[in-house]
Amino acid sequence: MNKAKTKQLLLENHINIKKKYGQNFLLDDDILNKIISDSKINKASYVVEIGPGLGFLTKKLSQNACKVLCYEIDAQMIEILNQTFFANVEIIHDDFLKRNLDQDLNIFAKGKKVTIVANLPYYITTAILLKILEETSLVERMVVMMQKEVAQRICGKPKTKDYNALSVLMQYFTNPKILFDVKPSSFYPSPNVDSSVVLIEYKKEKSYQARSLAYFLKFNRNIFLQRRKTLINNLQKAYPYPKENLEELLKGFGLSLSSRAEELDVKTIVELSNLLYDHFIK
Repeated sequence: MNKAKTKQLLLENHINIKKKYGQNFLLDDDILNKIISDSKINKASYVVEIGPGLGFLTKKLSQNACKVLCYEIDAQMIEILNQTFFANVEIIHDDFLKRNLDQDLNIFAKGKKVTIVANLPYYITTAILLKILEETSLVERMVVMMQKEVAQRICGKPKTKDYNALSVLMQYFTNPKILFDVKPSSFYPSPNVDSSVVLIEYKKEKSYQARSLAYFLKFNRNIFLQRRKTLINNLQKAYPYPKENLEELLKGFGLSLSSRAEELDVKTIVELSNLLYDHFIK
C-alpha cells in the first residue's frame, strides 16, 4: 500500500488520523515482510498485535500464523479491519492498558505461549512493555517497532546515557536486541523520529533471581529516581531505612558510597535488591 492509496482509503471511509493514538501507519512492504520473517512465526503460532490500525501487518500475520489476537482502541480502525475477513483473527475493541492481559491470553491461546508482533503506539510503548512483563508469563517472544530512542534504552548498557530502570527490567526478564532501523518515510503520516524493530526474547533460565519480584520491581524504579544522585541518596529518599545501616550494607556489598545506579549491571542490581530485602523485609 502506497501513501496515495492510503490517503484514499482514509478519505473514502471518512477517517481522520488521531494524534492522541499515535497513528503512523507502516506502509513499506519490504519492512512488513522483514518483521514477519524475523518474528519466526508459523502456522502453529499464536500471535498478538497491539494497535493494528489499517491492518497492513495484520493481513500478513493472518497469512503466516495459526491465530491472531488484535487490540485496537479506535472504533474507525475496527470498521476498516472488519471490511477484510480474517478467518483466524480476533479483534478486541478496547484500551490494551486496561485489559486483564493474562486472562485474555489464556482464553485466546488456551495456555500456549504467544508471540507479540506489532508496530507499537509510540506514546505508550514503555507502558505496554511494562504491562506485558509484569502481568503475564505467556509471552515467549516479541518483535516490535518503537521509537529508536526507546529501543536504545531497552538495550542500554551500564555507564551509558541509555541505561535506566527500563533497561534493567527488560534485561532481567529478556534478551533484547535491535534488529534494524526504519526511516520516517516508511510511514504515513511520517513520524518526526526514527524507529527501530526490536527482538525481545524471554530468558528460559536466569543465573540470578529476585528473591521478591514485587520488591525488586519497586527497588529498580527507586534507585533510578534521580539519575545524577548517588545510590544511597535515592535509597534514603525512597525508604525509611536508617542511613547508617544502608552505608554498612553498601560497603559490605563492595560498593562505594558515591556509586550511582547507572554504573551497576543487572546482576548487581538484583543481588543488591535481595540484600536489602533479606535485611529489612524478610
